[in-house]
Amino acid sequence: MELKEVKSKIGSVKNISELTGSLETFSALKMKKTQKRFLESAPFSKEMAKMLRNMAKSLKEGRSVFLEEREVKKALVCVVASDRGFCGSFNSNIMKLADVEIARLREKSEVEVLPIGKKSIDYYQKKEKIEHKFSGVGDYWRFRDTKDIADFLIKFFLNDKYQEIHIVYTHFESSFSQKPRIVKLFPLTIDVVNAFLEKEGEVEEANIRYKLEPSPRIILDKVIPVFAQYLVYQYILSANTSEHSSRMMAMRSASDSAKGLLEDLRLVYNKARQEQITSEVCEVSSAKEVMD
Repeated sequence: MELKEVKSKIGSVKNISELTGSLETFSALKMKKTQKRFLESAPFSKEMAKMLRNMAKSLKEGRSVFLEEREVKKALVCVVASDRGFCGSFNSNIMKLADVEIARLREKSEVEVLPIGKKSIDYYQKKEKIEHKFSGVGDYWRFRDTKDIADFLIKFFLNDKYQEIHIVYTHFESSFSQKPRIVKLFPLTIDVVNAFLEKEGEVEEANIRYKLEPSPRIILDKVIPVFAQYLVYQYILSANTSEHSSRMMAMRSASDSAKGLLEDLRLVYNKARQEQITSEVCEVSSAKEVMD
């Protein structure tokens, strides 16, 4: 390999290393901002948990249109992916899990896919008939950004267009661990409610017995849509946090690989340069001997 070619490769790898390093830093900052969103929603989450605990009996008895099981003619699967790439296996992992779930549901009913995120849209438009899609909601997923998605799901469940609605998203556990998950949003199950309550922990409550007016069913029919809006917000925010974390780790790995390659290229360059200098010295010595 010639010196000029090695030098050119060193410059290219150095530029890539700087780029991946910048993307790693940028993704880390975005991840912290999305985590901050989780903390900001904590007061609302705790109040919602307190309300659901007070209505535990009505929830178990299924006193709401959102809790009633129906004959499933058509199910909707919402697949939450990213708008951008460079995030390792983040998108491929969620697509694999979603494809398995779609195949399972198709054994008993018709299934429609709702892709959320450009990568999900690009993937499913090639293999499914897509009627609805969502993308470009933004990096930090404010509650009002995801409300349109939640309202869409609530509307079509109430209209009986879909008898089941599932969400496939990536659950953020830590900066080093994110796992794809499937949740049945509608009809809402007690397991989903319990998982939410368990996450919130024990809430300190006054020793008060509530009488629900006008009726538990009417109240639940008003409360559950708000709860569903919040769940959709949390699922998408979790996926967004996972995306930034995956991109951060992927760019860190790419930076480390680039640094290793840079060291190897510099060794090759130094060796080639040394050989060139030795050759030039030999040529000068030979020329001197001829002149003598």
